[in-house]
Amino acid sequence: MDSHRALFQTFELRRENVNEQIADMVQEMINSQKLRVGDRLPSERELARLLGVNRATVRESIRILQQRGLVDMRIGSGTYVTQVPPQIVGQAIERYFASRECSQKDLQVVRTVIEPEIAALAATHASEDDLANLGHLLNRLEAAWLASDTEELPDADANFHLSLAAASHNELFIAIVNGLSLIMKQWINTTHRLQRVADSHIQHRRVYEAVADRDPDRAREAMRVHMVTTPMVEDEAND
Repeated sequence: MDSHRALFQTFELRRENVNEQIADMVQEMINSQKLRVGDRLPSERELARLLGVNRATVRESIRILQQRGLVDMRIGSGTYVTQVPPQIVGQAIERYFASRECSQKDLQVVRTVIEPEIAALAATHASEDDLANLGHLLNRLEAAWLASDTEELPDADANFHLSLAAASHNELFIAIVNGLSLIMKQWINTTHRLQRVADSHIQHRRVYEAVADRDPDRAREAMRVHMVTTPMVEDEAND
């Protein structure tokens, strides 16, 4: 703990945006592993003394770090460095997509690049629980398709892809697909509402069967076909 206090004592603050500077400083310490998951930060009072600022500024800095998913405040215990959950990364991707006015075509291009590899990894690493969950979601998706249930279909479809990412057991893929999931649901809803792609649910089953058969090459190709044959609703709307 004394070594952590020494880290804070070496930091020089500028006058503007002091709370963000402190948050950025702590984030850099975490990124460089000078602070590790489970480490407790000095108290608000101690940090304020070390940095020469008031406790309100320190409190705001900790709030920023909480929003970034980097620390966890425990009442009566202190503030601890924590693992960043995939939802935090996902929310950042979602905000970026909206603020940069990314198109559905942008989304589809990204999915076409990453989802075949996700399917291949899932075929290699999926657990029995993963396969059971994928099978359940596939059944939901197929039932919604047959019933023309436009409420259930986007949710089951997007969750199938999210669960496929989870089955890959690659933390970065899980975080990225988490970020894309809400955008995917909106886009999938539009796709199914405007036009029923005749073999969409069949393509999902082909992906699932390849993953269940532990065949990464077939899973990759099945997902690639699914991605490249999925219509670009936005482009068609603009024609």
